[in-house]
Amino acid sequence: MGLLNLLFKKEYDDITSDELRTMLLEKDKYQFVDVRTKPEYRHGHVKGFNKNIDYYKFSRNQSLLERIDHEKPVVIICQTGSRSAGACHMLVKRGHKEVYNFRKGIQVWNGSLTKK
Repeated sequence: MGLLNLLFKKEYDDITSDELRTMLLEKDKYQFVDVRTKPEYRHGHVKGFNKNIDYYKFSRNQSLLERIDHEKPVVIICQTGSRSAGACHMLVKRGHKEVYNFRKGIQVWNGSLTKK
């Protein structure tokens, strides 16, 4: 591992559609959080992502993140992967040990979406 990788190591893991699909099969092991806005979430979200915490709100008021259990691994998703990466960074700084970012977001999800 090079010096730059050591200096700038991410504290969370990026996951693919296949990895997310496997995690969703073990839904009791993880918490799934969609950090898009409420209108985006209502338009369609990945089934299993039952928590919707708007990134723009908790980026200004991090107490909203207290709804996420520190003891359970957390998987974060957004539209493009940008907000979810920011959320992952915040969660790690708040002490979460096992954090996953769905890289590139819902725009690359190859499964179905639900509005429920």
